[in-house]
Amino acid sequence: MTPADLSSLRTKIERTANLATVPQFVARIRGMLEDPAASAVAVGEEIEKDHVLTAKVLKLVNSGFYGFHSAITTITQSMVLLGFDVVKTLILTASVLDILEAMNKRLVGLWDHSLGTARVADAIAGRLSMPSPEELAVAGLLHDLGKVVIAQKLPIEHARIRRIVAERSCLQVEAEREVLGVTHLEVSNWLLTKWQLPTRLVVPIAAHHALDPQGEYADRVAVVHVSDIICRGLGIGYPGDSRIPALDPRALELLRLTRTDLEAVVTRVQREWGNVGI
Repeated sequence: MTPADLSSLRTKIERTANLATVPQFVARIRGMLEDPAASAVAVGEEIEKDHVLTAKVLKLVNSGFYGFHSAITTITQSMVLLGFDVVKTLILTASVLDILEAMNKRLVGLWDHSLGTARVADAIAGRLSMPSPEELAVAGLLHDLGKVVIAQKLPIEHARIRRIVAERSCLQVEAEREVLGVTHLEVSNWLLTKWQLPTRLVVPIAAHHALDPQGEYADRVAVVHVSDIICRGLGIGYPGDSRIPALDPRALELLRLTRTDLEAVVTRVQREWGNVGI
C-alpha cells in the first residue's frame, strides 16, 4: 500500500467519526466534560436532553461488564461512579457500538467477545487494585472497534480478510495486514484519536497486540492483551478467528500476575458471565 493509499484509507475511516451522534451536540458535551469547573450534575443534565443518547449510554453502563449490583438510572450517577472520561468515551462510541450489536449476524460473536474482554479487564484491574478499573473495562469493550469499522466501511476488503482467515486458519490481524496494509489496531487508533479521547484510553486499545513494556501506559496495554487472550481461551464470543494468540510473558511480568491471580480472575468471570450481556 502506497502512502497515498494509506492516507486515503485513513480519511475514509476517520469519516466514521460522523456516526457519533450529532456532531454539534457532542462538541458541546466534550467541552463541558473537559472543563474542570463543570459539575457532574450540570453535564448530566445536558446529556440527558438527548433521550436517545442517554438510553444508549445507560444501556452500556448497565450491560454487566462493570458488575454493578443495582441499576444505574442517570447520567450523573454514571459520571460519579465511572468518571467523566469513561462517560465521554461511551457517548462518542455509542453509535459505533450500536453498529456492532446490529451487525451481530455478520460479525457473529464479536459483541460477546467484546463484552467478555471488558469483564476480564475489570476483573484483572480489581484483582491487582489498579486505579480506574472502569477505564480498563471500556478499553476491553472497545479493543476490537477497528474490526467493526473495517466491516462497515470496507465490506469488500473485509470479505477478503474473512476468506483468508477461513482458508489459512490464521489470526484476523494477519489477514488484515495482508489485505489492507494496516490492522484493526491502526484503524482504532485513527478513529479514537479523531474523537480526541484521552491517550490513556486509546493506547491500550491500539496496542493490545503489540506490547512494549517500556511504552506509554504499558500496564494498561498488558491488561487488555491478557484479557483478550483469556476471553478467547474461555470461548466467550468469537473475535473473527479461532486461533489464540501467544500470550506475551512480559505482560504477566509487568503486571506481576501470578497463577493464583489468573485462576481467581477466570473463576470470577466464569461465575459472573451469565450476568453480562445486552
